[in-house]
Amino acid sequence: MKKIFLLGMLFPLLSFGQTNNKIEGLVIDTPCELEYTRNLGNQNNYSCVIQKADNKIFQYSITVQNLFEKMKGLTGNSLQIFKDEFLKSAKNNATANGESAEFITLNNQGIALKTESYLTYSGNKFKNLSIVLLYKQKSYVVNLTTNDLNSSGINKLVDRIEIR
Repeated sequence: MKKIFLLGMLFPLLSFGQTNNKIEGLVIDTPCELEYTRNLGNQNNYSCVIQKADNKIFQYSITVQNLFEKMKGLTGNSLQIFKDEFLKSAKNNATANGESAEFITLNNQGIALKTESYLTYSGNKFKNLSIVLLYKQKSYVVNLTTNDLNSSGINKLVDRIEIR
């Protein structure tokens, strides 16, 4: 009887573990399962939301856009120029919108763009961290938006991304 009682107490704790979500070749470790939410043209969106007991909200989302047509026939130098220009353009757009932006190195040694911004919604302030990367003729935008402005986990988002 004690074993059943202990399992009953531990099960809710185990259900809040991390989940490895595989999204179109990208794996991201999140505390919730990313679910397919919508398709807009050539773009797929996945997201999940966690609200903790202290009313801190964490929303994880990934937007994947197929760039097959734009990258078709590009190889070697022309492919690298496309990738460089794509990330430079994303950085210029972010800084023009008042976001901080910097190039970072991913775990697989690939280059990505990290942007950080703040927004206010219904009187609540939120911090948004985005990682923009290209992989296998697709662009990925991985977002973490939270009202826990001092969360140490938000800055570790890049460590949660694996490319397989």
